[in-house]
Amino acid sequence: MNRLQACLFLRFIPGLGNIRSRRLWEFSESLENIFERSIEDFQSLEGIGTVHLEHLKGWKKHSDRVQKAEENLHKNNIKTLFLGDSDYPNTLAFCPDAPLVLFYKGNFNFAQRKCISIVGTRSGDSKGEKLCRELVAGLQEFDPIIISGFARGIDIIAHDQALKSDLTTIACMAHGLDQVYPPEHRVFSDRIEQEGGFISEFTTEEKFDRKHFLILNRIIAGLSHATVVIQSQSEGGSMITANFAHQYHRELFAFPGEVGNSLHEGCHDLMRTQKAQLITYAEELIKGVGWQRHPEKKGIQKKLFVELDGEEKAIFECLKDLAHESLDNNALQTQISVGKTATLLLKLEMKGCVNPLPGKFFEWV
Repeated sequence: MNRLQACLFLRFIPGLGNIRSRRLWEFSESLENIFERSIEDFQSLEGIGTVHLEHLKGWKKHSDRVQKAEENLHKNNIKTLFLGDSDYPNTLAFCPDAPLVLFYKGNFNFAQRKCISIVGTRSGDSKGEKLCRELVAGLQEFDPIIISGFARGIDIIAHDQALKSDLTTIACMAHGLDQVYPPEHRVFSDRIEQEGGFISEFTTEEKFDRKHFLILNRIIAGLSHATVVIQSQSEGGSMITANFAHQYHRELFAFPGEVGNSLHEGCHDLMRTQKAQLITYAEELIKGVGWQRHPEKKGIQKKLFVELDGEEKAIFECLKDLAHESLDNNALQTQISVGKTATLLLKLEMKGCVNPLPGKFFEWV
């Protein structure tokens, strides 16, 4: 059994999901080793009950499905990113429900890259399109990866403007990557694959289903350092993505609009509940995430002049005299929760102060 097959088995076994599968993996020496252990070995794991163990015990019954899925992935030239590898997106790895494997097509690299998600309504107006295009164009000098969901409306405008601004753009999909939905967006597929790519946690046999959008929204939020909402009703996919970003302790921004206009109700709700910061143009987002002009300039003496808050200074004190340190040890030494420490390290990465290293280690630049 190889890693991909192990991930597919874990995906197809009923009731496990990403969180339980990750616990099984972290308990074992490797993904493959999960299926070499006795079921009794996992009885003490939190969240793994009798029913889950019974399903895990019968893993071999999914062999034909796994074999077919693996063959289809290879047939469609779909590549993989495994959790724990250096090329897996660092931002998503911090999420407790990160998938063990991501499927992708395209040409991109998450290492040392700023990632911004842009989402919004499928039924926006000309003002929403103008805001979206101006925002993406205004971020060009910082060369971020623009992430969205390839849907009608704001999503596809964000992708299109990223391409026009020579920025990498990644489309997160709610189905296997042998399909394109909506079909009219197929005209963007080749260019996006050349200048970025497509990502999904769904296999090719998992066809388009509206219930998959909840999973898609989670990935869009988890991949990014910050999420921007441009026009949204009070309910819908954009609000789900925004709430995931808030749960993951990521920066969240929203554009205001006309009072009483349903296109802006969601954005106003996010600002009213203090989940999102109000922005009106790109420069406010740049300041909000702490990006510095001339990011190519390196060196600790310059980084000392970056403005840090109290908790960020605590991280600095922990890292400054060490070659590298782990996320967990940072949290232990600073007495800040692991989740909050992860968020702070992402913010410092955005400011150009820390470099992420394999295995959840970090170093001060």
